Amino acid sequence: MHPVEPVPRPVAGRRAARGRPLTAPQLELTHGDRHVVVPPGQPVTIGRDEAAGFQVVHPLVSRVHAELRPLPTGWELLDRSQNGVFVAGERLQQLRLSPGATPRLTLTLGVGGPEVTLSLRAVSADPGAPPVPMLAPLVPPAARPARPPRAARPPAPEPEPAPDGPSRQGRLSAVHRLPSPPTPAAPTPAAGRIRIGRETDNDVVVHDLLVSRHHAELVADGAGGWELVDLGSPNGTYVDGRRIRRAPLRPGMLVGIGHALFHLDGDRLVEREDAGAIAFRAQDLVVRTAKGRTLLDRVGFALEENSLLAVVGPSGAGKSTLLRALTGFRPADEGTVTYADRDLYADYDELRQRIGLVPQDDILHPQLTVRRALAYAARLRFPSDTTETERDRRIEEVIGELGLVGQADQRIDSLSGGQRKRTSVALELLTRPSLLFLDEPTSGLDPGLDKSVMHTLRGLADDGRTVVVVTHNVANLDVCDRLLLLAPGGTVAYFGPPQEALTYFGVTDFADLFLLLERSSGAEWAERFRNSAQGERYIGTPPPSRPVDRAATPVATTPPPRQQSAIAQFAVLCRRYLAVIAADRQYTIFMVALPLLLAALSHALPVDTGLSLAEQMRGVPGAPQSLLMVFVVGAALMGSAASIRELVKEREIYRRERAIGLARNAYLLSKVVVLGLVTGLQGIVLGVLGQIGRPGPDEAVVLGNAQLEILVAIAGITIASMAVGLAVSAWIDNADRGMPLLVLLAMLQFILSSALLQIQDSPVLAQLSWFVPARWGFAMGASTIGVRSGPGVPPPYTEAEPLWDHTAGTWLFDLGALAGVTVLFVVVTALLLRRLDPRAGRTR
Repeated sequence: MHPVEPVPRPVAGRRAARGRPLTAPQLELTHGDRHVVVPPGQPVTIGRDEAAGFQVVHPLVSRVHAELRPLPTGWELLDRSQNGVFVAGERLQQLRLSPGATPRLTLTLGVGGPEVTLSLRAVSADPGAPPVPMLAPLVPPAARPARPPRAARPPAPEPEPAPDGPSRQGRLSAVHRLPSPPTPAAPTPAAGRIRIGRETDNDVVVHDLLVSRHHAELVADGAGGWELVDLGSPNGTYVDGRRIRRAPLRPGMLVGIGHALFHLDGDRLVEREDAGAIAFRAQDLVVRTAKGRTLLDRVGFALEENSLLAVVGPSGAGKSTLLRALTGFRPADEGTVTYADRDLYADYDELRQRIGLVPQDDILHPQLTVRRALAYAARLRFPSDTTETERDRRIEEVIGELGLVGQADQRIDSLSGGQRKRTSVALELLTRPSLLFLDEPTSGLDPGLDKSVMHTLRGLADDGRTVVVVTHNVANLDVCDRLLLLAPGGTVAYFGPPQEALTYFGVTDFADLFLLLERSSGAEWAERFRNSAQGERYIGTPPPSRPVDRAATPVATTPPPRQQSAIAQFAVLCRRYLAVIAADRQYTIFMVALPLLLAALSHALPVDTGLSLAEQMRGVPGAPQSLLMVFVVGAALMGSAASIRELVKEREIYRRERAIGLARNAYLLSKVVVLGLVTGLQGIVLGVLGQIGRPGPDEAVVLGNAQLEILVAIAGITIASMAVGLAVSAWIDNADRGMPLLVLLAMLQFILSSALLQIQDSPVLAQLSWFVPARWGFAMGASTIGVRSGPGVPPPYTEAEPLWDHTAGTWLFDLGALAGVTVLFVVVTALLLRRLDPRAGRTR
């Protein structure tokens, strides 16, 4: 193991000089051109919150960054921030201010952050003595307890980096001392390899479930440097935002492993943790449709760390479009989105792991319990080497954090609206995202539940996340730090504290505000805000942005990282799907009852005991509705009914899981296998029960048993029709459209099956029938029962059909065609699912 240096506690200031007695001093705070005098005995806080006694708006400043408490002869300074308080590059933790020999003290809020000057003006017992402030440590350095290597405190001071340097990307966790890398002149193989991972036997241990047990390693390159090697981790190892397998590591390069960030600093490997205390900025975002209509027009804002932002606006103002642009699901055509000074689109492969997205529709299977739904999500989202104990521990943490302990074993469809939303959020919190986006989480909720959900989001932001919520409900905006109001046309009409919005527009409520927005164009509202004091204060002058040419920077096609292999995902998805079916009693009863009812209907056909089953299936003169036709139509109906809503009803679940690494083929194959098993059993039940009590047929052509050949034909039709239903389900965008299309599919298969009329000579219907499962299934059955050519062709058929020949070759050809139709529609479904994939970020 290589030594780990704990983050040190700096020693700040000097002891107060003994001097003349002092009364309680008066504190003065200065920032820029702002000057505040704090009277003796009154505490004051410094932070970006509007409620702070001395507000400093900056991305590195926490809502409550520092606290100053009055003492009998001075003030006590307490650091309440994640980014720290510094004096001349030295980190302060807990200090006393008292009159002395230093006239002024300048605090820096965060590394490279804004400065606040403190001055003490005290009345001395000797009127001629000049009052001067000085610092004294509250606790002697030797008495301070040592900090653990991975403490939750913010970083120790380092030499101030460049604005885009790696030390600004997260909170300092540990500094790992690296051995001198071996060289050809001094080879030391044992010291030339440093392994990073989740397991305790690694040289650098990262306690993050997104990190594999043995994730990556640093290997000496033999020339005095280091090379970074990924050890086949599912979530990948990233250097400057790009996933690598093996790459040289140089000082200044930023390494991303899960939520941990590393960079070389001389002979040290500095580890930082992305704990959410990161600023987020959107600049000049423009989104256009394929036809050139502008949906977002130069949208920009800057969001401080651990903030809650509400995005509101009239219908059609581009709220959901903005959400997709901010998450990288649909990148903006122009403009940039930066996270900790990193381009989200350029580094999307790495940063998407830190983004949680809760869409408007629940991303849950309502038939499952809360705990079981989280368990399946954890299996899909964490690496395959994560143990069940580790997953269960994280699930319990999230359940407790969201206040779902009492509902953990309750079915999701029995929860209240607010509890379901909290469960959707819980799914996203499993991987500890730094950025959490929610689209209309309070839609359809009553005022009480709306308030509960918004206060839950407030708590999530306070716990160390940046939360962005799109909402149409304006009743609880007061819990948000910032409000982004979009005007029609997708422009920014206002960005700032919610409490100032109504005053800015000169109205008394948001209903009047929305009406006011309709009176002028979005461009006019945007121009007014850019030139306003609020625009200058809360957005300021953004850094110059480099225009992005979409033609020169094509969309990247890198797939999301997979936490498990496609085979492992397939196994998890099959288990989950079977659990959903078993938990849905109404669906299960319907699937069991349908073949029983169709079999009962087949026995309602008139039976002539003097005819064999083959003759009954062919149909007697004047009775074209043969038994075989009933089997074929019933099988086609069962197959399509089982699948026509399966994909469309899970569309939001699929989109979200696809974005975090779900393999499309694993998802589709799980549906095909499970539904194929279910519908195949339905077909067998229909065939067995429908043939009970009927003689024959006894002239098999391939399998030696004609009844078995009929069962194969019926089961094949149900499975192939299931594939057709899946394709339709992937094509439609509303589950309510499935039932009308089911009727259309059943009628289409009935007509094109040739059971009712011969269509082989029709120039259109004949070719269309090639893609209909019932056509080939009916041909298999007709071949088995021996619908002969020539004068023996039964009514209403007028001529022989080559696909009905009573030969083994014909039967096998029909079976192969039926299998081909099944595969064809599975492929079509896969292509249709590609439309739902998130668009990756733009390449460099």
